[in-house]
Amino acid sequence: MADIEDVSQQRRAIPALVVVDSSFTPVSYSAEAIQILVYPRDPKEIHALAKHIETKLRPILVPLRFSRSTPPMAFQSGNRQYGIHVFTLIHVFTLNNHRKPSRGGPTHVLFFERQDRRFVNLSTVAEEFHLTPREKETLRFLLDGMTSKEIANRMGVSPHTVKAFLRLVMSKMQVSTRSGILGKIVKTGLVA
Repeated sequence: MADIEDVSQQRRAIPALVVVDSSFTPVSYSAEAIQILVYPRDPKEIHALAKHIETKLRPILVPLRFSRSTPPMAFQSGNRQYGIHVFTLIHVFTLNNHRKPSRGGPTHVLFFERQDRRFVNLSTVAEEFHLTPREKETLRFLLDGMTSKEIANRMGVSPHTVKAFLRLVMSKMQVSTRSGILGKIVKTGLVA
């Protein structure tokens, strides 16, 4: 089991990189970047993958073309938010011991970094609203962005049972919607 955990942690450590040339055309991307840019689709399903990625990157690349500095940028992929760091690489060649920039201009590397969500202390939330262990577990999966069906699969119960747990959580928190649960957590200051 430790081997599986080590592999999954290594997978998370792989950087999501996109390399663009001096005209801001993508020329290379890591497998992680592809996963982020095509989500929720499977990259194997996309016929013109390069064109699809270029289309997804266009809103990021257009401001770069017209800016001397790199403003802070973000990218949303599903429920995940990524910050984008831009690094400029200037190709240099040596001729008779003199270093000169290459004619192709700078290449840019876009590094996608997953932004951490704010931390919710579930123990404090459970204590504040008198949640049972199963209600707390349901809430944890809900805050991870899972659907009732996904939560049911994780907990080994039916989707109807999950909905019952969520109704109990909403009742204890005195809200009427799933988004109201998060709003209540934020409003009561239980987000760090």
